[in-house]
Amino acid sequence: MKRANAISGIILCVFSLVMLAFVIPGQISTGPSGMMSPRLVPQMTMIGIFGLSVLLVLGNLRGGEDDHPPPFSRKELLALLRISAVFAIAIVLYEFFGALIGASSLVIFGLLALGERRPLVILVLTVALMTGLWALFYKVLGTAIL
Repeated sequence: MKRANAISGIILCVFSLVMLAFVIPGQISTGPSGMMSPRLVPQMTMIGIFGLSVLLVLGNLRGGEDDHPPPFSRKELLALLRISAVFAIAIVLYEFFGALIGASSLVIFGLLALGERRPLVILVLTVALMTGLWALFYKVLGTAIL
């Protein structure tokens, strides 16, 4: 486990440095003069991730016994794969059929993946969420969802 923590810490260090050096300057403008830069919060976040990942690496490179069991069971990893598949299906449906079908499928398949089996609950939650989002965006905010 210590080896896995050290490797993931190194990957996070590299990720945060790439974000700080290339992605944030390339994707976020500096903003007008006299204003706080829009890059500030993403840069602070990446600096925080870098610092914590350095601590993770240093804390796990020290010697010692690794007697902890793996943090994730097989059952939990399968649940992660199911939820990931739900999001992948929702993204594909969103791309081909639009926001309503994509969002509805995300709610329906998400509830099914989490173990909900009562059709009325699935129907009511889906209709309530979609109607609520429609009212929020179109009526309250006066803007389109897309």
